[in-house]
Amino acid sequence: MSEEHRINIMEDAPQAEQQPEQEGPVLAGVMERFVALLIDGGLVMLLYQIFLAVLFRLMQPNLEQIYWCLAGIVPAFVLYETIFTCGGRSSLGKKLVGIVVVDQYTAEPLSFVRAFIRSVGYVFSTLLLMCGFLLAFIDDKHRALQDYLAGSIVLQARDKSFAEKAALTLTGSVLLVIFSSLFYSQLFGAGSFAQKRLIIKAKNHLEKIGYLEEVHRLNYGYYTNDLLRLSILSGDPVQFQRDTQKVLENKGFRIGVTDGGYKITARAKDAKKTLVSYPEF
Repeated sequence: MSEEHRINIMEDAPQAEQQPEQEGPVLAGVMERFVALLIDGGLVMLLYQIFLAVLFRLMQPNLEQIYWCLAGIVPAFVLYETIFTCGGRSSLGKKLVGIVVVDQYTAEPLSFVRAFIRSVGYVFSTLLLMCGFLLAFIDDKHRALQDYLAGSIVLQARDKSFAEKAALTLTGSVLLVIFSSLFYSQLFGAGSFAQKRLIIKAKNHLEKIGYLEEVHRLNYGYYTNDLLRLSILSGDPVQFQRDTQKVLENKGFRIGVTDGGYKITARAKDAKKTLVSYPEF
């Protein structure tokens, strides 16, 4: 007879082998993303400056054309980010840092259109005084404005050691402080673009007054220090007075007149109340 196979009901049932839990995709850190962005921005700026240096040598553009050429850095960056974000590709900065942009639901690569939308999101984030990027600090998936627009998230593309993560975090933190200080000082500081624009507006207005001086001399045979007479010559004295008050300080405005010329001095409405004059010599 075959030996009976008995089961002891008091024994614990054999347990199935426990499978190790598989970890899901790991989100990229905010500072890692910032370091990658600075690398990409620096690369695009360097290449674009080389392009402009060659272009300016060939065509020798005027001042207005130079401004348009400089503005071309924005579409150049958008194109770069679009090409190296769609189809599973990674930009140089992201590749060096070890992160990748994917769909937030499927973790699949972004299409060209969604990558383009995400790249344009960088511009919106910047125009919002960098506030679009600050969303990454409070969102549970570290999504910034561009990620919300494109429906994307940024993941780790490779494993990193603790030392590498710490180095990226420290580097990103230092660069973020420096970049933020420079960015906001350029916007609101005494030497900012906005302040310089106020000085330029003041100089342009003095040039208009100088033009009216020449008109007055042609009509009456002499220069005048009467701003009201000059405003009447402008054709719209009310608007002329408004423009004057808008760009020039009330105190410090003076028109010096001689038989052979004139000198207009005033103070711009920038933070330093910069002294401007026309003619400048």
